[in-house]
Amino acid sequence: MKLGKNLWLVSLFVILVAVGLVAASILMQQTQPAVPVAGSMTKNCDPTFPTPVNVTLGSSGQITFSCNTNSPTTAPAFTTGGPVVVTPTLTGLVAPWNTTGLYIYTSDGAVNTGNCGSRSGALKITGGTPMTVPLGPWNYCAKFESVGLTGLPTFTVTWNLI
Repeated sequence: MKLGKNLWLVSLFVILVAVGLVAASILMQQTQPAVPVAGSMTKNCDPTFPTPVNVTLGSSGQITFSCNTNSPTTAPAFTTGGPVVVTPTLTGLVAPWNTTGLYIYTSDGAVNTGNCGSRSGALKITGGTPMTVPLGPWNYCAKFESVGLTGLPTFTVTWNLI
């Protein structure tokens, strides 16, 4: 009976010493926060300017938005100062705009005309879906279909930092 009582006391002592040693070993603990990727996004004009400046009734195609109708390659709509992770919000992008055909592309890239998705650095914009926009100068390219009597309506892209 005495052996069982002593074994219990010895076990308790060993546990208390072990806990004390572990507790005594941790002098300090600090948690470091997550650090986001540095980057910036700067609009170069507001509103942007279309190229071409008008469309034909009933036509379909694509249109560029930059800060200079006559020279979209040298006047980007916005620039990024490093890769930036953002979520775009689209307002007013309704027919005759093709709601799945809005892109950004590198304004001074080798291919900066024609099909929106084939332009240099083209990135598809989907409202509410996060995306990474690399460093560089950017223009918008939007597809449209069957232009009506009122032409192409205004739309807005709002970029939200994640």
